[in-house]
Amino acid sequence: MEITIGLALIAGLVSFISPCVLPLVPAYIGYMGGRMTSTVASGAGAYTGSSAVPIQTRLNTFTHGLFFVAGFSLVFISIGLMSTAFIQQIGGDNIHQITALIGRLGGILIILFGLHFMGILPRLFARVRTHEAHLDHPAVPLLTGLLVTLLILWGFTGSIAVWNADAGPVLAALSVLLAAAFWAWLVMQDAFSAPRDFVLGTLTRIETVLYSDTRRQFDAAGSGGHLSSAAMGVVFSAGWTPCIGPVYGAVLTMAASGGDVSQAGLLLGMYSLGLGIPFLLTALLLDGAQSWLRRLQRHMRRIELASGVFLVIIGFTVATGQLQRLSEQFAGDFAEFSVSVEERVIDFVTGGPASESTRSGVDVDEIPAEAGMTEPDDTAPDEARDVGLGVGQFAPDFQTVTADGDPVSLSGLQGDVVLLNFWATWCGPCRVEMPAFQRQFERYAEQGFTVLAVNNAESVEDVFGFRDELALTFPLAMDERAQIQRQYGVFSYPSTFLIDRDGRIIARHFGLLTDQQIDDMLAEADLLS
Repeated sequence: MEITIGLALIAGLVSFISPCVLPLVPAYIGYMGGRMTSTVASGAGAYTGSSAVPIQTRLNTFTHGLFFVAGFSLVFISIGLMSTAFIQQIGGDNIHQITALIGRLGGILIILFGLHFMGILPRLFARVRTHEAHLDHPAVPLLTGLLVTLLILWGFTGSIAVWNADAGPVLAALSVLLAAAFWAWLVMQDAFSAPRDFVLGTLTRIETVLYSDTRRQFDAAGSGGHLSSAAMGVVFSAGWTPCIGPVYGAVLTMAASGGDVSQAGLLLGMYSLGLGIPFLLTALLLDGAQSWLRRLQRHMRRIELASGVFLVIIGFTVATGQLQRLSEQFAGDFAEFSVSVEERVIDFVTGGPASESTRSGVDVDEIPAEAGMTEPDDTAPDEARDVGLGVGQFAPDFQTVTADGDPVSLSGLQGDVVLLNFWATWCGPCRVEMPAFQRQFERYAEQGFTVLAVNNAESVEDVFGFRDELALTFPLAMDERAQIQRQYGVFSYPSTFLIDRDGRIIARHFGLLTDQQIDDMLAEADLLS
């Protein structure tokens, strides 16, 4: 299938109703609504006697929406292009660590925005200044240093331990270095010898940076602060749980299969633009509410307080990963509906059924020879094998248990053609393709074909319920700590690897698979000859 720019744009528009995207909307409204409330509060005098929103104000709000969309588009496009050789260089673990880092640090940033909207930070600073006599105690810089150190350690590693190996050596070392640098900075600033001067000077610098710039950026006539909106887009995208639809999956497969990366980037950009249009319309609708808010001027303090509280809650959910879990829970209820809507819209645009057009993804015959396929070398020792995630490389081995508690490993399946699938119960496309896996498993099992479906960190009870509902008989592997997902750099669901009898990756596919596509992939593995 040739994916056009127009089709990618339309698919992005339709994907706005995806259960993976909708959880971003309340967070977006919370940020833009809080920003708009501060604009109204700070510019109330300028609007007296007028109910119309100035053109400059509308334009400024729209550009903030553009920067927000650009922020999450940057992440979506980058993640998509990481499905090429880049992901093999940095490793799947690193991708998950980066998104988790963005979520934790970004969540703290959103909480600070919320506290600013609520007016808590200036009151806190004012209260500190009224008790200057207490600032001379040496415990003040010590407690400040400990608090900041804990935030650094947790933000970079997800733990308050001095060294958290689970976060990876790079982030663990970086957190220790930053914490050490902060304590060195405290010493150089005479924080322990002159704690009062240090605290008051630090407060003054924070107020200068935060409140002079922030007040200007929330001023309706101001043009600053757009980078903060882009940063919010990046942060919110870290909580996005991608269960990908037909077109997005086809574009990712194109990139992962050694196709034209520049073309894939263009299509991902158009997809993100289509996804961003509803966010921009939402920004304009919120902007139109300014005149209504001005009529509620006497209640503005309560409105600011509510906006700030909502942002603090959103920041907490992003920082702790709860926004992602909320997305998963929401997706479980509406995933099939959103996938069905996307396919029907694409059917209307293309003039044919999705199963014959957009769901066809990228034909394995189109994968270029330079993508890395080589002849098997059965004599090569394990340590000399080219292990990786590229087509032609040996798939990384792993050991786990099935939902029934039976041990299973990838190396233990050598000699069979293995369709390795990564899925989740809340993923609509996963639910759609599972019956096709079952049919092909029953059809070709005697010829040495098996399906190994690795679940995304869910409970055994969830997996049992899913298996019984769809009457699946092939192995469902558990990955409750998502270690296998990270090992394979899985960032979207469903993701599928076809592995030949020698353990080499023949093809990769992102998005749902049909019976015909599976047949085509198995023909590449010489299973049907």
